[in-house]
Amino acid sequence: MAQPILVINCGSTTIKFQLIDTEHRSALVKGSVDRLGRADCEAKITYLYLNKPGTANAHTMSLGHANHQEALAWMFNSLPQELKPSAVGHRVVHGGNFFDKAVQIDEGVLANIEACSSLAPLHNPIQLEGIRASQALHPEIPHFASFDTAFHQSKPLVNRMVPLPAQVIEAYGYRKFGFHGASHRYVSRRAAALLGRDIRDLRLVTCHLGGGSSVTAVQGGVAVDTSATYGTFTGMPMGSRSGDIDAGIILDLLMEKGKTPRDVYNLLYKESGLLGISGVSADMAELERLEAEGHQGARLARDYYVYSLKKFIGAFAAVMNGIDGVVFTAGIGEHDANLRYRVCKDLAWMGLQIDEVLNRQVQGEGFISAAGSTVAALVIPTNEELAIALEIEELLPNS
Repeated sequence: MAQPILVINCGSTTIKFQLIDTEHRSALVKGSVDRLGRADCEAKITYLYLNKPGTANAHTMSLGHANHQEALAWMFNSLPQELKPSAVGHRVVHGGNFFDKAVQIDEGVLANIEACSSLAPLHNPIQLEGIRASQALHPEIPHFASFDTAFHQSKPLVNRMVPLPAQVIEAYGYRKFGFHGASHRYVSRRAAALLGRDIRDLRLVTCHLGGGSSVTAVQGGVAVDTSATYGTFTGMPMGSRSGDIDAGIILDLLMEKGKTPRDVYNLLYKESGLLGISGVSADMAELERLEAEGHQGARLARDYYVYSLKKFIGAFAAVMNGIDGVVFTAGIGEHDANLRYRVCKDLAWMGLQIDEVLNRQVQGEGFISAAGSTVAALVIPTNEELAIALEIEELLPNS
């Protein structure tokens, strides 16, 4: 077995990691550190490569008040000595106009990631901190960055444009980016495999629906359009992020209502979306429960989410001059059968017929469309870590 690749995903309060065997496309070790900086900070690690009966392969421990560097030090120290990684891959949300693929990290790459921090203020600064801490802990291992935005760089120019003067776009780099690229790339290729078709012949709409959500049109294996535009709060409504919003509202808040840029930032990123519409929660599972109990705000939030998703699926089918499949992935997409049904039942006009039994019973990956459906609907659990590891493997010597 070749040396594995360690993939790290740093969030503001959580670190997730997997040690990937790229030859067999499986995780050898996986874990997380949750509630960073708090007294109840907890670390979990599972040694998946140990499959002996009776072996305690999963471990949980307290890391009270641990910061990112301390949590990463625990992670590296917890990896088996016989499975030292050949490389470390770091997920980075925003690569701006700088990157169209994964790259080995040097000072220039770090500077460009930092330059993109204003485009992904909830993500890039924390991920940059994680990269620097990991490099300090293990400078002898090559470190790579994989960018959520890279998969979307293939979009045609017209689909990347924002309708502003050319001199403004050139001066400030404004364009339509796109996110969750590793996820969209991975599930589109898994969909092709499940369909038994060459991905170069397929037109797919991939729906990454979680705490952050985005929808992407994948034609011939490359992204041709996506729901997010410039900011990470655009496109689909999300847990506390607004999704698409009329710029006139933002101008009115700033120019007529006395709000500061920081006020508007907090509104769009932290107080809107599912939380803002429902008035009670940013968590879709909680909203599903509340809706069943008759909570009108929860129902409105879920209705708006379904409405937005149907609009993107329909629009992207038009962009691709047709559609062969719709893929649901990430936390909401994989687990919310009621939401999937509400989306798919109204797509019969495009040839998608949902099988209600399959939709309720699907576990892991599988079809939820009826046998006679001319457009497939699938649930495919995302595996961003594997996608990142495979991308980085291609950059290693002798790969």
